[in-house]
Amino acid sequence: MKKENENFFYDYKVDDENRLENVFWSNASSRAAYADFGDCITFDTTYKSNKHHLPLAVFVGVNNHLQSTIFGVALMGNESEESFKWVFSRFLECMGSKQPICILTDQCPAMAKAIPKIFPRTLHKFCRWHIMNKHKDPLKKLYKLFPDLKDQLTAILNHPLMPSEFEDAWKALIEKYNLHDINVMINLWAERKLWISAYWKEVFCARMTSTQRSESMNFVLKRGFVTERDNLHIFAKQVNNCVQARHEAENAEANASTGTRKTVTRYGFEAQVMDKYTRAVYSVFRERQYHSTAFRIKTSQDNPNNYLVHHYNQSKEFAWSRHEFRVLADEAEGRYECECKLWEHTGLFCHHVIAVFEHLRLDEIPSKYILQRYTKDAVTNPDFNRRDYRTTTEDGTSIEYRRTILYSEAVKIINKGCSSEAKFQIALSAFRDANSRLDNEDAELENNEDAEMENNEQSSNQDNTTRETGSQNNIPQAENNDPYADIQPPLVAITKGSKTTDAARKNGKCKPPVPARPEPELDEYGRPKGTRICGTCNKIDGHNSRTCKARQLAKKLLETHEKVYGPTASSGNIKVRIRNLLARQHIPETDDEEKLDTDEGECFEDETDDEEYEQEDEDEDITEQEETQNTPDVDDKLENLNKKGGQRKCSVCNLRLGHYASTCPNKEKILQQQIIERQTSDGAIVKPKGVKACGTCNKIRGHNSRSCERRQLEEQLLHLQSTENDSNTMEDRSKEKKNRKKTQTTPAAIRRSTRKR
Repeated sequence: MKKENENFFYDYKVDDENRLENVFWSNASSRAAYADFGDCITFDTTYKSNKHHLPLAVFVGVNNHLQSTIFGVALMGNESEESFKWVFSRFLECMGSKQPICILTDQCPAMAKAIPKIFPRTLHKFCRWHIMNKHKDPLKKLYKLFPDLKDQLTAILNHPLMPSEFEDAWKALIEKYNLHDINVMINLWAERKLWISAYWKEVFCARMTSTQRSESMNFVLKRGFVTERDNLHIFAKQVNNCVQARHEAENAEANASTGTRKTVTRYGFEAQVMDKYTRAVYSVFRERQYHSTAFRIKTSQDNPNNYLVHHYNQSKEFAWSRHEFRVLADEAEGRYECECKLWEHTGLFCHHVIAVFEHLRLDEIPSKYILQRYTKDAVTNPDFNRRDYRTTTEDGTSIEYRRTILYSEAVKIINKGCSSEAKFQIALSAFRDANSRLDNEDAELENNEDAEMENNEQSSNQDNTTRETGSQNNIPQAENNDPYADIQPPLVAITKGSKTTDAARKNGKCKPPVPARPEPELDEYGRPKGTRICGTCNKIDGHNSRTCKARQLAKKLLETHEKVYGPTASSGNIKVRIRNLLARQHIPETDDEEKLDTDEGECFEDETDDEEYEQEDEDEDITEQEETQNTPDVDDKLENLNKKGGQRKCSVCNLRLGHYASTCPNKEKILQQQIIERQTSDGAIVKPKGVKACGTCNKIRGHNSRSCERRQLEEQLLHLQSTENDSNTMEDRSKEKKNRKKTQTTPAAIRRSTRKR
């Protein structure tokens, strides 16, 4: 941005470890906007907008179209008084030492201490929403005790237009509900001059009484531009994109304001306002003019230039409310003032003054009452270039003009080249030839820039050698100690409400930064496969968490685990553990069955330490080596395998190796050895009842799941239960039919009843 426009302002600060701590920057267009609309600003911080969790601070104002505009952006390492003083001082330096008239913030104590020191001539006011949100819990309790208190308190905060009127209304409310000893009411009264608008009616605030514009700007940035995973350079680019988007919206509204409009009435002052004000400001004026028709005017007996304005439907609900407003209208001197002080506070006329304008049928409003910041000509031309990007070339030609000429010529060639095959080939070869020549031109420019850089480096080396010789000859030399030469990335900031303390950060226990967004995988043509990040493998590979191979493989592994050990209460934890293991590993492009065969004998422990996983890998390597050796002695093999293994003990080999009787790899050899031992001991021939285990009772008894007695008994029980339920339902249905017959009121039943009577 500094190369595009030299008026781009930036500054940064590092800590003792040469790590980035604070950054402030402002575009050239933002600096020019502050020169036009920097009379009132709002300042607020937000969190989780970048990788390092640095609090984002934005200076926001309002332009002549009543739109929010950004004056400056800052990233702060912490929210201390020193950090705020540094940011405010850089902002003041950037804006040419021009202090705003009013600044609106929240109740941050560090911010409240820093503002008077940097902006001594600026009025600091608290946001009303933050004040009420701070005391919302005790206020809710009062609202439950007194149902009418909320409406009356809201009316007192909104309606009073003078300090004396507000104080009388507050005292009446305290007396009515006996709230003298309530802490929340005492605190609100003690801070009344910092957030009640009745006490600063004479201070211009540009229609801003809260930090709502800063809150909305933070929402726009976090919703559409920046994320918690962005690096600082990506974050800066996205903030610049947001600034340019605001400029585009401003330009669109400026173009809309140049259109023709019609006045509602024939008054001369309305035609003047429509011609001067922008479309948005004129809409506000016309709405107030519509509501001003509900006011009645009478001339004061003391002074004919004073008018008493009151609403035709006066409400007597609030005794403290002012029902008449005195308006001074001196046409000879051109003075128009109202007791409500709305023009002094916002720069726009109130209902009372507009009603007097209509009563006097005023032809023209004095120019001093039409502020330039609300007019179509509010944007001035500063001493510097206010464009953030270059719009002209070195020879002064407009880039937009060149783009228009090239586009028109290209369209002509395209239209001619589409008429026949020969013309198509000519046009295509011309485009390719031009493209190759332009690439060669870019390469030559890059080579020239590299040569210039090498020359600069050689000249700098020569300067260093001359400095060294000068130091040897005791010649004084300038120091070349650049403290910002090797700036380290900032630590993760500890914001308000964070449980992590400074001591934890010094001990190395600070929360690590959020991982950056991974780069997308490319296909065979070099194009990215997708834009979404998989929630399982954290990759951008054209799939999501549902279609991820790692998740599908984890699901199959869980199914095999449940077949071996059965479903348990910790199956969810095992599933997460399997998925985490697969996310760390690279899954080759092989069949899932082969992967399952290799992992089927893996033991799943409750602990997840790396040492246990290494031990399991060693056990699997031992089993593979012993299977390849094919040793005839089974006892020696079992002794080598008797190490730390699975949870379940096999009933055949009496070892914990992650398998059971039906999947024991040495089952046949062990059974044969047991048969030989019995034959030698008893002298009788003993044969096993079977080899496979039953799927119902899990026993090797020479039967399967279909012929298992346990399964047959269960089926009989289910059959008996179903027959009993059917019989009960049949009885219930018969009873319902009898009851219906008794209560029937058909014509035949009525005739029978009448005959019996």
